[in-house]
Amino acid sequence: MVQQIAIYCRVSTTDQSCERQERDLLAYATKAGYQVVGIWKETAAGTKQNRVERQKVLAMAQARKIDAILVTEMTRWGRSTIDLIQTLQELHSWGVSLIAQTGIQFDLNTSQGRLIANLMASLAEFERDLVRERIRSGIAAARARGQKLGRRTGQRVKADRLAPKVLQMVEQGSSYRKIAQALHLSKTTVNDIVKRHRQSHPNVQIKQLTMAPRKQSTPQSIYQLKITLKDVRPPIWRRVQVASDRTLEKLHQIIQEAMGWTNSHLHSFLIGGVEYGQPMPEYDFDVKNEQRVKLSQVVTGEKFKFLYTYDMGDSWEHEVLVEKVLPADPQVRYPICLTGKRACPPEDCGGVWGYAEFLEAIRSPDHPEHEVMLEWVEGEFDSEFFDLDAVNRMLRQIR
Repeated sequence: MVQQIAIYCRVSTTDQSCERQERDLLAYATKAGYQVVGIWKETAAGTKQNRVERQKVLAMAQARKIDAILVTEMTRWGRSTIDLIQTLQELHSWGVSLIAQTGIQFDLNTSQGRLIANLMASLAEFERDLVRERIRSGIAAARARGQKLGRRTGQRVKADRLAPKVLQMVEQGSSYRKIAQALHLSKTTVNDIVKRHRQSHPNVQIKQLTMAPRKQSTPQSIYQLKITLKDVRPPIWRRVQVASDRTLEKLHQIIQEAMGWTNSHLHSFLIGGVEYGQPMPEYDFDVKNEQRVKLSQVVTGEKFKFLYTYDMGDSWEHEVLVEKVLPADPQVRYPICLTGKRACPPEDCGGVWGYAEFLEAIRSPDHPEHEVMLEWVEGEFDSEFFDLDAVNRMLRQIR
């Protein structure tokens, strides 16, 4: 059977061209007898985390529309050894291979492919252990010298400068996301500005405009859901209550706001062996339309579990557990978040492994990427911070 393959080309700078890669890969595909379903090309640095064209290829792979991805060499595909292993595992779960023109084939259905992948995974784990050891010793040495870790007032130049404007916009009723977009800040920075203000002025309340409640029909029942980000320790989770007549599309929006994501990537639900999402015919992303399916149609009752995946590259998997099925309270406006723990990871940080490395970098002044990572998150990131009021303000805006 002829293999259906996607060709992926990448160059690092705008003064380079994918022309040679495309020509060589097409010739290789012809010689090997592959059928090319499409060519995806982009210009992005090797460590760049948000590669649009790579996301499209991953969407094709997840939709089982290709059998393999063809690249000139593995460095054209992976951002790092860890990223390469992570995407290999994803591709394997979808039955898709990654093939380099050099002849290396990561087909995890073969003993050779599994051997190479396991060796690389071991090397990646060894590399992480070395980094952790160096970071721990660096933190201990810094504390022994009396050094205080993290940035303090006066070091958050941009955040401190814009803090009065942020507080003014919050008082006027603007959402954290709109403030972040208007002032070119991250939503985490807006959260932290408000948090510091509340801590330093405990007797001063920030006034907020209240919106007149919309009339809404009372649903038959309410699902209490616990949404937990998988494989992250300590756990990041939210407990929300959602009307049973909400569609999966609305649940996607609720999860995005409750967790703190920015809805910038593909997503899907896996419920009872069926995949739901936003169909993308142009990329043959063949999933059932989430707009046409209500929660009550797929949830069987309490203790029912299903999977929500966000960002097919970083592959953030969320376990959704139906904790309770409750009668609706006419005095409560749904959806509502009851509680939660810890901040959402920064967008495009590289998945579970990348997030762990990001935390190690920002917590150790001796880490080689300490300053770069801090600058990336506007100077600060508190992994333990969770603002319930802010989440519910965002949920109230979902119509």
